[in-house]
Amino acid sequence: MKGRIRLELTYKDKTYSKEELQQQYKAFADSIESHNDFVSYIGLAAGDPAYDKSYSMAIEKLYSLHELLGTAKFNLFNAFKKFHSDVHSSQESYISHLIRRSHYLKSAIVWYNSCEDYTYQIIWLAYDMHKIEMDSPESYPEALGNLFYRGFKEILEKNKSENAKKLLGIVKNYRCNSDVCRLRDIANNLKHRGNIGFKGIFVGRPGGYVELDEHGKVIHNSNWITPEVIDIDETIDLVKVVHNLLIKFVRDIVEFIDFKAALADDQKIVKEKSEYRKILL
Repeated sequence: MKGRIRLELTYKDKTYSKEELQQQYKAFADSIESHNDFVSYIGLAAGDPAYDKSYSMAIEKLYSLHELLGTAKFNLFNAFKKFHSDVHSSQESYISHLIRRSHYLKSAIVWYNSCEDYTYQIIWLAYDMHKIEMDSPESYPEALGNLFYRGFKEILEKNKSENAKKLLGIVKNYRCNSDVCRLRDIANNLKHRGNIGFKGIFVGRPGGYVELDEHGKVIHNSNWITPEVIDIDETIDLVKVVHNLLIKFVRDIVEFIDFKAALADDQKIVKEKSEYRKILL
């Protein structure tokens, strides 16, 4: 009778059995907030030709956000997994697994950054903040193309209604959260400022140089564009925190808009926008 091989992994001075790893993976997955409730809005106005077309587009964007969150969450979970069975590496080296995890984490960071943009698009479309007549296939990308947070914020500030102030408060509560700001900064480093590095696998640039002026003052140092080096596990925890904050943020936005309020009722087949829209622009 052949003996059973017991798989163990030692990571950061702690040894895990295969069973312990599986338990840890399940606990992590359970700690990530579900967003399946977003799907319930699809088909809300099916059979109602008078339903607000802008609200319909916002609901479609909500579903797109749901799918994008699935992609982001997939990458986050695989970044958390400490052992990937299909990675070929020696028993002595963990580097290959760490590299695999780093790629998943980079993808998660970028996708979660995009999820924030999708949330603003839901509001942008619902309240026609784009001021584009949606009468052609080209009008949709045109409407989204002029969305920038500064302009988005100015539109709500100029409205001056209590509901506009409330909506802007919901947005700022998420956007200005310290964890959200930190992850946004990491995402911008990754996308625009020269990548990011992870402790344990970042080896630095093969060379560098410093340039001085005639007075000996440093006027250029190649280290200025060296990637920020961060801890993979701390960053995974940060992304998980932001995921849960994001789900709450989206729910707050959806509750504020109240897509169901635009549905026809027994009294009125067609409702005026002033009867259900909390913000009129």
